Amino acid sequence: MTDEKDKKDKKQASLSATGIARLAKARITLFHTPLREPFASVWVKNHRETYSIKGPAFEDWLSAMCYHEHGAVPSHKAIAEARSALAGDALYDSTEKRVHVRLAGHDGAIYVDLANVSWEAVRITREGWEVVSHVPVMFVRAPGMQALPRPVDGGMIDDLRPILNLDSEDHWKLIVSWLTGALRPEGHFPLLILEGTHGSAKSTAAKLLRALIDPNTAPLRGQPTNARDLAVSAANSWCLAFDNLSSVRPWLSDALCRLSTGSGFSTRTLYTDGDERIFEGMRPVLLNGIDIGVERADLLDRAIVLCLTSIPEECRETDAKLWARFEAVRPSILGSLFDAVACALRRLPETKLSKIPRMADFATWVCAAELALGWPEGSFLDAYRRNRLEANSMALEASSLVHPVMRIADRGGWQGTASELQSTLREELLNSAPGEQAACPNSPRELSQVLRRLAPNLRQVGIIVEFSRTPGDNSERIISIRRSSDGETKEPAEEFASE
Repeated sequence: MTDEKDKKDKKQASLSATGIARLAKARITLFHTPLREPFASVWVKNHRETYSIKGPAFEDWLSAMCYHEHGAVPSHKAIAEARSALAGDALYDSTEKRVHVRLAGHDGAIYVDLANVSWEAVRITREGWEVVSHVPVMFVRAPGMQALPRPVDGGMIDDLRPILNLDSEDHWKLIVSWLTGALRPEGHFPLLILEGTHGSAKSTAAKLLRALIDPNTAPLRGQPTNARDLAVSAANSWCLAFDNLSSVRPWLSDALCRLSTGSGFSTRTLYTDGDERIFEGMRPVLLNGIDIGVERADLLDRAIVLCLTSIPEECRETDAKLWARFEAVRPSILGSLFDAVACALRRLPETKLSKIPRMADFATWVCAAELALGWPEGSFLDAYRRNRLEANSMALEASSLVHPVMRIADRGGWQGTASELQSTLREELLNSAPGEQAACPNSPRELSQVLRRLAPNLRQVGIIVEFSRTPGDNSERIISIRRSSDGETKEPAEEFASE
């Protein structure tokens, strides 16, 4: 009787919060991220899996561990208390490590999480790529993440071309360039904007492209309504794809610029007053819509914009047939993209551009991969430059201030404060285009911000907008507008050496 009581007491102790925590610690490795989030690395069968201690997957693992060890499931309270204890250990008594979603760089190699049940990844180096079971980085998987197929060697990227609705060589090169750039874990990512009328298969193209680098059960999402939603999406996916946009609000435009070049952003955690949810990093982003109407020049400067044409009725096919064709070649297309990434790693140190465009890291990376893609040297930069010229024109067309500013410059230029310029522009708009006065920014500060964004684009058409201060203690901010002199106007391919 005493032995049975002792066994029962030991079992109850084992299923207590303390017993669960001790049992778990013998089987896992605890750590925390730079943002102070607790994680556990768990061995499952013959591979390692990484769980957030606060997430449901880790709770399930704790319950399964207890059932396997003791033949009983502990209470929810005991599980919760054990998780709390393990989280504290991870935060205060364990090492700091980074976690990664889908892609990671480590020791000169790039790892791509295949997200399959065996937790395999592709390791890409200068010499080539291989599928590996043991990965030196911590990958995490959010709900909705789908597996990539095992890549096949010897494929051709050109197998993708007949599946997409593209009508120019430039469009093809820019699509492949975006995919190649999206398989780099660091560096700037240009936004890919697909526009087109009904029947141009822009949404289908977006799904196909995402399926090649970061497949998800919900591949396309609606436009995020706030910064918190965008931060959550960025933290849980490698590639963000937003469907059927009709416009890009100013806050979203700014946030997408930061996602493109890595400034990061933070939002208040839901239901709290002081805590922040911080996302720091860069992500490949894809937008599609009939006419998205991107107005911010800084966003267009970071974008590849492609206009797709409507597919004739006799050329259309069902989704089932299209996806069957795609799935048949997806493993070989993926293998060819990994070949391009290996080539870029190998040739990047020796790749030097004579003219360095904005998004310089992306452009240099793609140029280093051109050999594996079968393109003549410099052909990508030519296509990218032509697209940048089109984007520059779009940025200028989107602003009602451009023509008044050009007329002011043509009349000999102008210099003064933002308040004085606001009055001048309102008069210019009122006299030249009745009804457009409301298009003038409402405040001098807003006007200054708009002109700062437009200044690089205006420079391409020979208009120089400069900002300075008058000397002295009571200095004023001055804006100058003038026509450029010889040699001042830069081509888009020469704008910036880096972001």
